[in-house]
Amino acid sequence: MRVFAVSVLCLGICSTSFGQDRPSFENAALILEHVTVIDSTGTAPHTNMSVLVVGNRIKSISPSRRTKPAPGAIAVDATGKFLIAGLWDMHVHALSGNHPEHFFPLFIANGVTGIRDMGGDIPLDQIAQLKQEIANGSRLGPETFAAGPILEGAHPFWPFSVAVKDPEDARRSVIRLVGERADFLKVYNTLSGDAYLAIAAQAKKMRIPFVGHIPGGITPAEASRLGQKSIEHLWGTPIYASSKSEQLEKLLAVANDADDPKVARESFYKINEAILTTHDSRKARSLFKEFARNRTWQTPTLVVLRSYASIHDPVLRKDPRIAYIPDDLLGFWNSMGGPPDPRNDEIQLRLFKHDLDIVNAMHAAGVPLLAGTDTPNPYTYPGFSLHEELELLVSAGLSPMEALQTATLRAAEFLGVERLFGSVEVGKIATLVLLDADPLGDIRNTRKIRAVILRGNLLDRAKLDELLAHQRSSRITH
Repeated sequence: MRVFAVSVLCLGICSTSFGQDRPSFENAALILEHVTVIDSTGTAPHTNMSVLVVGNRIKSISPSRRTKPAPGAIAVDATGKFLIAGLWDMHVHALSGNHPEHFFPLFIANGVTGIRDMGGDIPLDQIAQLKQEIANGSRLGPETFAAGPILEGAHPFWPFSVAVKDPEDARRSVIRLVGERADFLKVYNTLSGDAYLAIAAQAKKMRIPFVGHIPGGITPAEASRLGQKSIEHLWGTPIYASSKSEQLEKLLAVANDADDPKVARESFYKINEAILTTHDSRKARSLFKEFARNRTWQTPTLVVLRSYASIHDPVLRKDPRIAYIPDDLLGFWNSMGGPPDPRNDEIQLRLFKHDLDIVNAMHAAGVPLLAGTDTPNPYTYPGFSLHEELELLVSAGLSPMEALQTATLRAAEFLGVERLFGSVEVGKIATLVLLDADPLGDIRNTRKIRAVILRGNLLDRAKLDELLAHQRSSRITH
């Protein structure tokens, strides 16, 4: 119930296919004139600029009055427009079944030009092929960093996961995934403590990041000290920050082992009530100080936490974006939440408000944050929901610039690709989003997309609308 069962994703429902129609790009030179550049470095916007793109790189950024015409370049009058770096969704599950066919166009149409995929059933060798197709222009899709299969315990929750039975099995699994070119390792809460410790040690030895959930018996502070690079969904933090965390951990074990759903529900309710009434701000500050010191990144995925907190709200089922969701996935969404329970529904909304407060305190303490959605969990929409996540981060206390950075420069820094992506600077790959309104005045303006520039290739509003229309029609005919 809620914190303990987040990250429920729909996987393996269709056969894998990699043949996708995409625009034919020629990489002509491109110049955006009279545009306001928001470069994501934290500096003030640069107004009335000309941005010249040659090939797939930003060649120059200069005041429009000083810019000479570029022979043969496609000229775009961007007066009144705002240019930002392409956005990254740092927690998705897009690499299962034929999800790339459904989701990749939606990401691009919404300015999400990069993703960190946190586990799916497409094998790593096929993921490598898909990434190559994106890089060479034969497939329209976001830059992709992927874990491949999730590392779970002896009895995995997901059929595609790697079952890790003991420390030796953990070491072998890490070695295998590194050999198969996983970009990072995703650990899950079903792991035993010993297996988790072995994964952490082997990951450090082989210099590969590990991220994800935290198993029982390992605290968030311990995970941070062991080098877990990112923690998802605020995993473990609400309980750890309670003055009665030890008692809550014992009650959680009872709830998880309960055969009677009524017993489990009552136990979870008591846990959730205690999280709210026994929050220890001093203990939380100490934890966040450790996160900041160890550079343990947090991906709160507030948008999916909000979806689960309001799962019985009929408004969710009237969202027009449902038109983009395949029927089999939509059936999964509609099955979630169980029967309505007014008492539980009310506490879920209070817990979500508590999550916002936690993110606010983390941010104040200097904990590094990333924007992620956990799409396609219920009512989180590929591409669309990242903009909601940015809005929620602002509601949690980040400035619009800071929220924007969680999906641009900070994402690139986390992935180690800040020399190529994450900001609008000369020499970087020209993956950009042109907006009709200022996102620093209102973060919701990141939705007002006029064009996406993908590795130097312009997708104007008409082309983005075409992508969206195709996905709506393909959903209907699927």
